[in-house]
Amino acid sequence: MIVYRITQAEFAMDLSGTGAKMFGGRWNPKGYAVLYTSAFKSLAALEVLVHIRKTTPPPSFKIITLQIPEESIFELDFKSYEALKWDDNLSTELQKMGKDWLDKAEHLVMKVPSRLITSESNYLINPLHEKMKMVSIIEDEYFTFDERFFMIT
Repeated sequence: MIVYRITQAEFAMDLSGTGAKMFGGRWNPKGYAVLYTSAFKSLAALEVLVHIRKTTPPPSFKIITLQIPEESIFELDFKSYEALKWDDNLSTELQKMGKDWLDKAEHLVMKVPSRLITSESNYLINPLHEKMKMVSIIEDEYFTFDERFFMIT
C-alpha cells in the first residue's frame, strides 16, 4: 500500500518518528515515536497546513511516498467514538489508544480517521516495530504550498 508524508526537507528521509516522540501528537504521547502518514497527498498537505502559521510561507518541504505492507495494518474500530467531538478531552483518550497500540507492537501500522476529513484515513507507523524494514521510500520530491494559503485578508 502507498502512503504519503510531508515534512521539512531536512527531516524527509528520517523515518524514526523522532519529531512525534519529542512533542507528542494526536495519537501518541510525548516519548513515543510514531511516523504519521496519510492515504492521499492532499490529506498529507492539509495535515501539515493546519500546523503552519498562516502569515508566512513555510520553509522547504518534501513529500515522501512510502510503500507499507498491507498485511501489517491494524484498522482501529473507531465506531464507538463517532459521537464524540474531536476536542482536547478526546486527545488524551486517543493518545492512550496509540500508546496501547505501540506498547503491544502487534502491528506495524494503525489506520485511523483524520480529524480534518473523518471519512479519510491517516496511517500511523511504529518505527520500532520489527517489520519496519519492510517500509520503503519509493519517491521523494520537493513540495511547495501554494502562496494563496498565506495571504492575509
